[in-house]
Amino acid sequence: MRSAFLVCAWLHGLLASAQIQNWNPEPYHTDSALIFRDDLDYYLNSYSQEEIKAMRKQVNIWRMNFDKVIKSTIADLRTYSEGGNFKPGFHDFELRSALDSSRRYDLGEAKGRVRAFMFGSITNPPARFQLPYWDRLQEKYAGKDVDLFLVYGKELHPEDKPKFKDYPAPKSEYEKRRYARDLAAMTKLPVFVDGLNDAVLNAYGRVPNGVYVFDVDDNLVFRGTWADSRKIEHIIDTLLKWYADGRPKAKPKVMSE
Repeated sequence: MRSAFLVCAWLHGLLASAQIQNWNPEPYHTDSALIFRDDLDYYLNSYSQEEIKAMRKQVNIWRMNFDKVIKSTIADLRTYSEGGNFKPGFHDFELRSALDSSRRYDLGEAKGRVRAFMFGSITNPPARFQLPYWDRLQEKYAGKDVDLFLVYGKELHPEDKPKFKDYPAPKSEYEKRRYARDLAAMTKLPVFVDGLNDAVLNAYGRVPNGVYVFDVDDNLVFRGTWADSRKIEHIIDTLLKWYADGRPKAKPKVMSE
């Protein structure tokens, strides 16, 4: 029971005070890429106490300790945060838009662009919290070689409390797409819908608000358990500047005597 309260940090989160909380933003160089340190935070430490309280009010805390689906998600979060559930690398996918099923997005076909995406759903408070911040990033990078979008994954709190009572776990592709349309109406981000089998979510570690950044060469340069927009902005800004500067090599560090 204690782990359920801990992992959903809207119960026991810490006050976020640093610009990029509990994460070293300095990248390291490989022969051909800039790579950023993973942020596999289990506890939602990037959020303030007030933000966590607001998210907590949207869900049934008692249910979080006994619901089998939520307990399974908690187990997935713990495993992912310990480095499991995911084989790091490029896992291609093609998904359809929530608002226009004739529009598709293929991750591999977008090679040559920086791509950052998060998972979310209509019953996912942390994902919903991030939407306005990612909307701002969408405006900031308009016209640049950057794709920002949301992959509609699994419901985190289906049919929970009055706020989510109209959203039980979807039983069909049509129903899941309807939920995704409702979420898409809340954001400027493109929303692409994972299948009812959650194939893309499963390929990327089964974390409900996971976030991933691929560079122009399909290198996975960052992944995180929670989609903190501040980290994504820093990463994209750093990548774009590095490309504009001609991809300079890292300067060797001189050891002091």
